[in-house]
Amino acid sequence: MADGSDLDNSNKTELDRSQPSSASVSDASEQQKEKDPVDIPPDYATGVRLILIMFTIFVSTILVSLEIGIIATAIPGITNDFRKLDDVGWYGSATFILAASASPLWGKLFKYLDVKWVYLSAVGIFLDGGASGVLGGTLIVINYVAPPRNHPLLIGTWMAVFMVSTILGPVIGGAFTSGVTWRWCFWINLPVGGPIIVLLLLFLRIPKHIKKVTATWQEIILALDLPGFCLLLVSLICLTLALQWGGQTKSWNDGSVIATLVMWIVLSIGFFITEWFQGHRAMAPFSILKPRMTWSNALFCLISYGALYQVMFYLPIYFQSIHGQSAVTSGVNTLPFLAFFALGAVISGGVIGKTRYTQPYELLGALIMTAGMALIYILDVDSSKAMYIGAEVLFGFGVGICNQIPMTAVQGFSKLEDVSSATGIMVMCQTLSGAYFVAIAQSLFANRMLQTVLSGEGHHDITLVLGTGASDIQDVFSGDDLKEVIAAYMVGIKDVFAFSLACAAFAVLLSLIIPFKRLPDHGKKDKPTADEAVVEEKNRDRS
Repeated sequence: MADGSDLDNSNKTELDRSQPSSASVSDASEQQKEKDPVDIPPDYATGVRLILIMFTIFVSTILVSLEIGIIATAIPGITNDFRKLDDVGWYGSATFILAASASPLWGKLFKYLDVKWVYLSAVGIFLDGGASGVLGGTLIVINYVAPPRNHPLLIGTWMAVFMVSTILGPVIGGAFTSGVTWRWCFWINLPVGGPIIVLLLLFLRIPKHIKKVTATWQEIILALDLPGFCLLLVSLICLTLALQWGGQTKSWNDGSVIATLVMWIVLSIGFFITEWFQGHRAMAPFSILKPRMTWSNALFCLISYGALYQVMFYLPIYFQSIHGQSAVTSGVNTLPFLAFFALGAVISGGVIGKTRYTQPYELLGALIMTAGMALIYILDVDSSKAMYIGAEVLFGFGVGICNQIPMTAVQGFSKLEDVSSATGIMVMCQTLSGAYFVAIAQSLFANRMLQTVLSGEGHHDITLVLGTGASDIQDVFSGDDLKEVIAAYMVGIKDVFAFSLACAAFAVLLSLIIPFKRLPDHGKKDKPTADEAVVEEKNRDRS
């Protein structure tokens, strides 16, 4: 680089400026760098354009979150129609099983194909019943179109939108279940989803600097890791079957229960071996998981979501079975939990956007979440409204603070070409948590409830107990029988809440493993020194 005297001399005459001085060589070099595509500033969306893009993808997210909230409140009504309380694990985990298995595949599709059309396809498939592409795709789009310094706030806002619409889910689900039919919880997607696709077609634009990875169709198919997908999917189905049968319709030493548990273990081992040999083509490449920032946040995400899902699914059962509330009232009583979840998500997103640190807020959120979960655990058949609302508020606020941070951290520390794969892995952890923990929670609940009923003084028909929906026990049973069944329900629910409390406490320990690092701001250039600023100013004057 030329010094200051060279620059002054080059400004004296036109003849001097025409000479190939070191300054002119430097300028030419700088101009060449500016033409180099590597140094062109990324075409991030800002202002009205960013608002329009966020609006379209947030609306598509609302459909998914409504579905999650609706099903949680509609489950007691569904059990009434099918007379199969022991199928609650399937109602809650069936979606998670497919989403957990398919999320990494969607991440690969976003990597190799056009982001906009893959996302539109994901929304279209959701209208037929699949949600994994929408969840991961929304987070990938946020990462691609928004300036990096805005990611924490936008992901926090996305989480708030997700939970606010989930707030509406229990109310809408309760209204459908009580007033019409629970089937409208699913039919509603079609009339709402059509306009969403139109909005996405009109407004969603992916910045020019986002380029898909060039590959042949054969290479793309190999990269999808279909063997790993099949092994993971079948292993999850085996586990769910074993937990549904064991201690409920079949004894734990039954051959089919043992066989499915063994198959789950064998297939899980086969999955990890396959992932090892697949290398960079794996669903969850070990090269991406290797950094402590990634695997520690993935574990934190898996465990914290485990605590969240159990509360989401079993609070409505607590309200409807123990307190005899309607589906609508049950939905309304979950609003404090969901509202403070959204508040915590927005606050943590804004604070992280300013400070750029994630680990302290994961620790803080996990501590508050554990305190709230402890209060939820001590709920009983005679707990007051103030008691369960206070517990919901504390738990919801804690989960909201820390729940969206792992995704922000993993995306922030990933290379641009790895963002889609890393996002797929994180969404897999979120949904895998639902697949595992909801099924385990249902097994805990049903087994403990049945043990309590059998050990009681009454002679209850086990088939009748299992065949009665959670919201119908107040109508089917009466007197001392009702008290015994409610007490048995409470024992089962308490075991689920104890499991959730253990998950929350474990999340506190995991937060201590997460590295204390500042999020990089890839879209912000370093501030020039004083000398560099002077030279840059003189170069601008010459031009």
